[in-house]
Amino acid sequence: MVPLRLTGNAVQVVQMDTAAQRDTADLGAFGLLRRFVGRWAADRRGNFAMIFAIALIPIAAAAGAAVDISRAYIVETRLASALDAAALAVGTASGMTAEEVQALAQAYFDANYPASKLGVPGTISVADSQTTVDISVSADLPTTIMGIVGIDTLKIGATSQVMRHGKKLEVVLVLDNTGSMNSGGRLTVLKSAAKDLITTVSAAAVSPGDVRIGIVPFTVDVNVGPSQVNEPWLKWSWDLPTQSCGWQGKGKNKNWVCEQDTRSVSKSSWKGCVIDRDQDYDVSIAAPVSGSDATLFPANQNDPYNGYCGLRPIVPLSTDWNMLRNEIDAMVAGGATNTTIGFVWGWQMLTHGAVLSNAAAADPDELDKVMVYMTDGVNTYYREGIGSCNGSSHCSGVDVRTEMVCDAIKQTGITVYTVRLINGNASLLQNCATHPSMYYNVNTADELTDVFKSIAQALSNLRLTK
Repeated sequence: MVPLRLTGNAVQVVQMDTAAQRDTADLGAFGLLRRFVGRWAADRRGNFAMIFAIALIPIAAAAGAAVDISRAYIVETRLASALDAAALAVGTASGMTAEEVQALAQAYFDANYPASKLGVPGTISVADSQTTVDISVSADLPTTIMGIVGIDTLKIGATSQVMRHGKKLEVVLVLDNTGSMNSGGRLTVLKSAAKDLITTVSAAAVSPGDVRIGIVPFTVDVNVGPSQVNEPWLKWSWDLPTQSCGWQGKGKNKNWVCEQDTRSVSKSSWKGCVIDRDQDYDVSIAAPVSGSDATLFPANQNDPYNGYCGLRPIVPLSTDWNMLRNEIDAMVAGGATNTTIGFVWGWQMLTHGAVLSNAAAADPDELDKVMVYMTDGVNTYYREGIGSCNGSSHCSGVDVRTEMVCDAIKQTGITVYTVRLINGNASLLQNCATHPSMYYNVNTADELTDVFKSIAQALSNLRLTK
């Protein structure tokens, strides 16, 4: 029974039911806590301070994530840049063991990602499939603020791939073998540089035959090889530009007569040298035609101007790298300079169907054709200058012919690199190059090594794919 107390007209409960008291006692600590939380949840006073305090943790974590992710992006960019350098280095390497390739790649990576940089990279991974070189690496980046939510480090990865270009490549080295190459060790350095180029460029071949290289040594002549002695495109008698004039007869029959000077060459003593064709075939690779004398190639005798035909014969495009290096080693210097004939025969060796050429048909989408031309002197002699050019002083008539043949080559899509070693007509050679950046002015013989390395690197034609 609930006790009641009268207060005027109102009746109030003045004591809790004893059963309710027993229920409160039975709740215990857990019940009290639950009741407190329930009352706190229902109470709207002072909640904003509590909510802000609780929200500080995710807010701080989000701010820390923004800072650490920004740092991670910087690390990823630096990793990728260092990997690109390593991949390019491996892509140009040849004849190395897997261990040597790994060491080379790691060295390039370390040089471009020093220990002072953000992040702690692990050992790089290298996979070379001949067509591609894939390199990957990961780095651990200690966090600055994200540690408050238990994230102490971020792992960042990067990859780089170099693809060896799918195009095929034909390269002809047109090399000055004139007497001045005996000065200051020029020929010795040229031989070493040219052989290194062959080694580097040949290594760019993904499949056999992808890269082929030929050689054209030149003076005022080129040597097509004495084995060509019976070829119908040769002629053994040809006119010189000079005439011999004199009085003939007596008395009333005395006349001033000029006779054309003609040079005749004996097949039995011929060593393989040919001089310029008749103009304007001298700046052309038009096919020789039987019965058309001007189109034929004039066999030349052995004289001081061609170094007594001591030239090594032209080497058509080949994949026999040892043979090519041996031919370079066998070159000897002697004779005067005719840059025109070097350009003409380099052009012929890169042209499908031309005399002595085994070049493939032009296909710009699938095949690059390149001429690397090196000379160390000005033009001093050519067929039309016989009798006026002395083989040692500048003979400007040759420059005109050289300019003409260079203009013609540029129309064919052949890429031309020119190298002027110490002496030579700089403007002429620069204009012969496909692009000004493909002309090299070399002041000392020793510089040839780096120049040929630079050209070889360009010919390797590597590109980053991702």
